[in-house]
Amino acid sequence: MKLVVNNITYHNCPVHLREKVAFNDDQKRFMLEKMHAEKAVSEAAILETCNRLEFYLYTEKSFDCDAFLSKLIQQVQPDAADIWAENSGTKTGRDVVQHLFEVAAGLDSQMLGENQILSQVKAAYTMSIDCRMSRLIFHRLFHSAFRAGKAVRTHTHINCGAVSVGLAAVELAKSKIGLSAGTAMLIGAGENAELVARYLLKARLPHLIIANRDKQKAQALASHLKTGDAIALDDIPDALPDVDLLISSTAAAQPVVTREMVKDILVKRDKPLLIIDIAVPRDIDSDIGQFECVTLVNIDDLDEQININREKRSSEIPKARAIVTEFADKFTAWYDSLDIVPAISRLTKKGIELAHAEARRYAKDFGDENSDKLKSFAESLVRKVLHGPIAYIKEGGNGEPTTDQLQAADLINKMFLSEDEPG
Repeated sequence: MKLVVNNITYHNCPVHLREKVAFNDDQKRFMLEKMHAEKAVSEAAILETCNRLEFYLYTEKSFDCDAFLSKLIQQVQPDAADIWAENSGTKTGRDVVQHLFEVAAGLDSQMLGENQILSQVKAAYTMSIDCRMSRLIFHRLFHSAFRAGKAVRTHTHINCGAVSVGLAAVELAKSKIGLSAGTAMLIGAGENAELVARYLLKARLPHLIIANRDKQKAQALASHLKTGDAIALDDIPDALPDVDLLISSTAAAQPVVTREMVKDILVKRDKPLLIIDIAVPRDIDSDIGQFECVTLVNIDDLDEQININREKRSSEIPKARAIVTEFADKFTAWYDSLDIVPAISRLTKKGIELAHAEARRYAKDFGDENSDKLKSFAESLVRKVLHGPIAYIKEGGNGEPTTDQLQAADLINKMFLSEDEPG
């Protein structure tokens, strides 16, 4: 079997392309169901954030993951297939482990050390479980990733200072306009939007407007924050003349603010308007940036602010990476211990050693002339007892052990070899 990750990330694919390769939860569940139906795919998970789309697969060695994923993406979202083919990358084996653990630790994030990525990795794992695509390997892999991410945050200062794209957006806004005397509109009412709202309020913003497709959700967030006016998306043009800052963070598949929607307002406007779009796909029609009064910033444009924060925490990277590597080494040692032939060999050796030790212990009770017979009897008994477990994990083996066989090998290690072998 082989461990693989195929992905596109902000490292190698700009936002205007990444946003075209984005899937909703129903689409991701559909893809996981297709993976479940593919005999060569044993386990799988899909991690999607504003900065990455990653498919983690545990498959037969001969399986063509690239071709399979390309066909699957073509089926779900045809327009995304070419972008995926031209921009995706692949890692295998130990590199997958190191990569996932670095992702969970925030070492591979655009905002170095961010905390939110850990909950996003957990959400990907939960969906994988719900779709019956996490078993022995991924249970261990993802739980090890969670522990690695927590250890990095506990034992380093990798997440000091700004720890999210939302905070970077607010810091950029503070550097360009006076938040303490302005009005901001926030589009969205989800987790990211709430974080942005809290950062704005911490910056002493006096007036906040929360816009959402479902106005009740906007009202619920305003009530939770104990401040802010809630409006529906259709009310945005009416509220826009008084707004100094607009930050948008929704999960919409299409722009929620179009040029046609606001052109009559913006063409007459003299007062500057800063718009920061941190959604992927983007929420704000890029043509809106052509109005003289508008400064439009998207998630990729935040790199300068993000780099300032990255420099503050860069000194912690070696220490954090050493922690991640230690966890990756432990997982790799466990994974290597699942090899069926070595597990059988170690189990047999352990059983025979115990048989010989017990034969020596009781030899005096049977006389020296019977010591060899006692030793042979003990060894024969052990081999017969071990025959069943060994036959089970060998059964049907064709060079590609099943997950059930690997799980049996793991159980043997835990039950009989834990004192001798790394776990």
